[in-house]
Amino acid sequence: MSQNKQTNRFHNWKNTKFAGMAVTLAILVLVIAVVLNMIVSRLDFSWDISPNKQYSLSSTTEKYLDQLDSEGKTVDFYILTTKDSLENDMSSLTLYRALEAYDAHKSINLIWVDPDTDNDTMEKINSDNAFTLSTGDMVFICDNVKKRVPGSSMYTVYTDDDGNTTGEDFKGENLITGTIKGVAENRTPTVYFLSGHGEKSLDSYTKFTTNLTNYNYTAKELNLSETDSVPDDAALVLVAAPSKDITDAEAEKLNAYLDNGGNISLLMSPNGGAFAYTNLEAIMKDYGFYMDYDRVSETNSNYHISGDKYTIQCELNELDDDSEATDLTSSLLNQGLYTFMPESRSFRYNDEGGKYTIAPLITTYDSAEGEPYGGISDDPEKQSGQMLLAADSTSIARNDSKMVVFGNAEFIDDEHVSDDTVIVPVYLFLSTISWMYDSDIDMEISTKSTTNDYISLQDAGFAKGLMVVLTVIPVAIMAAGIGIWIKRRNS
Repeated sequence: MSQNKQTNRFHNWKNTKFAGMAVTLAILVLVIAVVLNMIVSRLDFSWDISPNKQYSLSSTTEKYLDQLDSEGKTVDFYILTTKDSLENDMSSLTLYRALEAYDAHKSINLIWVDPDTDNDTMEKINSDNAFTLSTGDMVFICDNVKKRVPGSSMYTVYTDDDGNTTGEDFKGENLITGTIKGVAENRTPTVYFLSGHGEKSLDSYTKFTTNLTNYNYTAKELNLSETDSVPDDAALVLVAAPSKDITDAEAEKLNAYLDNGGNISLLMSPNGGAFAYTNLEAIMKDYGFYMDYDRVSETNSNYHISGDKYTIQCELNELDDDSEATDLTSSLLNQGLYTFMPESRSFRYNDEGGKYTIAPLITTYDSAEGEPYGGISDDPEKQSGQMLLAADSTSIARNDSKMVVFGNAEFIDDEHVSDDTVIVPVYLFLSTISWMYDSDIDMEISTKSTTNDYISLQDAGFAKGLMVVLTVIPVAIMAAGIGIWIKRRNS
């Protein structure tokens, strides 16, 4: 009997010892976990385990930012929203994590700005009112070089026929890193307004050039008679309503620029002068275009402004899906806006067996007429029917150089650009500039799709069975274990 008591005491002591060790180990593990969590929290460390690393910056961005760090460059990165609002918005989590990663580099000075209350900062970053800023937009500044990125451009959102969101791609990293590179390396493409031929001065286009700034371009005048060539930073040369032709020497300089893949926009308002634009027409011909010396009017009163038969309603053309320029008109067509053009001349085109890729952008209705106006023809003829008022062309022989023609230039001057009547040609022309020369630097960083993991269940019965396996059975096993432990402890 005494031996049994001693044996029981030994077992009880042994159980108590093991229980004490288990409790001690459990407490130790808990303490270690809490301490590690506090350390990781203090270090602001996170581990991106998403399949496509959607919460991390790409190696391309990290490498470029490391380069800026080593060069001692600093880019002020203003984002027009509060940190709390973005941090708490789960739909913008990818963007928020990206901003944190940018800010981790000493070359990036991320500044959160509440556009509704921080008037001083808003004035600082937009003192010249060059930008039209909205909540969520971003402004990058380095050595007095400024660029804007719309907040709305961060994601591509996909919806179903009912308007419900079905997915989204984060494309912001490519835009942000490209813009940082643009300001850090002072890469701002320039739209050069040709001068010296009776064109209006750049001061007549201040509202339009403000729009160019929003698209991250700058605007300057260019007199080819005073320079050896078109500058290297040219996005395109814009010829707006010249009252005389360019010289042979100027044409030679323009052609040298275009042969190297340069771009040109010709906004050729009607001109009643008895002369020909010989050199400009020769350049147009190299893109498949022929210019008419006329002034287009509308014979159907339903298709022109009351009392003004020259400001006419037109058709904005839907381009082929396989056309490189499809997006030029698609977004405007989707808005259902009426297209009007002020007093214009017309054009014709011939692609000459595929030498050019030509897209007609704006055409008249069949009831339009083109009355002779200016030029040197002894017996000009009136035209009637559908006529071309705006188009674009890509010349394969000239390294994919691009040309855009419009039959009017006044729609972008300060007197007319804000008129609701010409809103379609204004935005169409702005789109052609981006099409000819994208101001965004493409870092070739892939978009990141939001991914979710799903479990496919056969039916409701299978789902209930799975719930039993995952919840009820583990609880039952745990309860049985507790019961056995209590029984042994009291034995």
